Amino acid sequence: MADDRPTPRYGELAPEGWVWSDAPQPEDPEPQTVEASAPKPYRVVDASISVFLLVTAVMFSSSSVPSLFGLRSTIDMFYADRGLGEYGGGSAVDIAGAVAAIAQLVLLAATIWLTVRLIGQRRRSWPVPLLMGALALIVTFGCLVLALVADPGLLASISSS
Repeated sequence: MADDRPTPRYGELAPEGWVWSDAPQPEDPEPQTVEASAPKPYRVVDASISVFLLVTAVMFSSSSVPSLFGLRSTIDMFYADRGLGEYGGGSAVDIAGAVAAIAQLVLLAATIWLTVRLIGQRRRSWPVPLLMGALALIVTFGCLVLALVADPGLLASISSS
């Protein structure tokens, strides 16, 4: 259907329903430019707390891991101080110490990797070293308890007193 009405002149308002039929219609609409969102602000306090907790974790692990690998001598000194005799748990103390030390090292590596990644993404990162430190403490304590419970002499000594 062709519109037979005259075309409006420059500055005139077109009558209602008027459509330019000879105007070129774009086949592809122009691509919309997506505005880049502003980067998240850098969390200085969060990053500072995270780095402090990571340094504390590294210092703690560097002193505790070697002693966990030598847990037998620590247990022997504990037994000698308390007058409990000889440790009778066999190799349980060596296995428990090695498991605790390796778990601490793995958790420390995971903590460093995850915390640095979160800091780079400008997200909250301080809970990661805090929670991983608590997990490492629980695992270490659990391994020590298992090493002590493996000695039937200690259990008999505790139950008799």
